[in-house]
Amino acid sequence: MRTLAAILTALSLTLTFALPAQASQDIRDTIGAQMEDLRQGDFASAFDHASPGIRNYFGSVENFETMLRGGYPMVIGPREYFFLADRPETERRQVQPVQVEDQGGRLFTLEYFMLRTEAGWKIDAVRLMDVAKPSV
Repeated sequence: MRTLAAILTALSLTLTFALPAQASQDIRDTIGAQMEDLRQGDFASAFDHASPGIRNYFGSVENFETMLRGGYPMVIGPREYFFLADRPETERRQVQPVQVEDQGGRLFTLEYFMLRTEAGWKIDAVRLMDVAKPSV
């Protein structure tokens, strides 16, 4: 009986830790897919990764593209991007920091606010983080 209890406890702990790791991977897959869409210039597919609230706010792919070009040009055809340590908030909301290198070699850190929907993880907001300038 103790063996069964130990097995069930181990299984329970495994499932508890496996779910957040899977959520993190799903979030990274969503952001990565949007980045690849933007590399290809496919703003319609990139817009599909936005949450329902963001889609309603912008209303059209054209408005979404205008916002990206004006406020987040570094995500359109980045040279490289790297996922930093995620910050789980709740089961439905998580923050995923991403470092982006634009075509000019400049580095930017963005926070992606993710929302779990019935259709999977969606991008609910993005915030450009201030980067401290080096002092001499």
